[in-house]
Amino acid sequence: MNEELGRTIKLFLLWWLLFLVPTIVGYVVSGLFANSLGPGIMAWSMLAGNALIAIVFLGKRYVKLSFGRIEKRWLWPSVGLSVVIAVAFLLSVISFYQLIDFDHLFQKEIEQMAERARNFYSGIAAILYGCFFGPLAEEIGFRGVLLSGLLKTRCRPWLAILISALCFGLLHGLIGFPSAFLFGILVGWLYWRTGSIVPGIIIHIVNNSLSFIDLSGQSHTVCLIILFGCLILLALGLRWFGKKCNFANHTTKYHTQK
Repeated sequence: MNEELGRTIKLFLLWWLLFLVPTIVGYVVSGLFANSLGPGIMAWSMLAGNALIAIVFLGKRYVKLSFGRIEKRWLWPSVGLSVVIAVAFLLSVISFYQLIDFDHLFQKEIEQMAERARNFYSGIAAILYGCFFGPLAEEIGFRGVLLSGLLKTRCRPWLAILISALCFGLLHGLIGFPSAFLFGILVGWLYWRTGSIVPGIIIHIVNNSLSFIDLSGQSHTVCLIILFGCLILLALGLRWFGKKCNFANHTTKYHTQK
């Protein structure tokens, strides 16, 4: 157990090194250029860092890109349901935030974040980073390395999922923490059930790609309908994964393998 924990810590530190160094370099270099060039340089730097994470961790097989306990006959249904879960989760969060008037609670901070996002996501590098390489790298780090490693140390599943979700939430800052933490629990549970980071990658990519959805013009009644409808879809989707992954027969074998 101590050996596996040590390996997990080393790999997670390596992940952070590959994540932070290009990000810091991007901030420094972009600050030396005109404001119009800064976001582009930052985007290319972060894209390179996250692509490097994927190359290193998948190439060295520190993390395996497999379907785990998902049977072959259920691969395409799993992909489709992952997309449904992603949309349902995103819409449930957006509708709930609309119901509690989240934007007005943190109006200044959200406006600043929106302005930075408009400046950042203006080129191909930022889009590739935000919609593909960022989600891929984060799933590799937080589910493929951290959560997987904790489960192999015989850490209680609920505790391992909470720890990985907490770390994932902290990565996204104060405003992004609530939704990122819940997202971490969702995809963490899916990893625990399936033994695969693929559903989490699909959900993460779809979630980031559709994050522009805005329900600010909708009434509370419409938001309530969307919220409850999406929660039902989430429950059905997660129940399907729970039933189709032969968890009881394979969990011990899978999580004791390196």
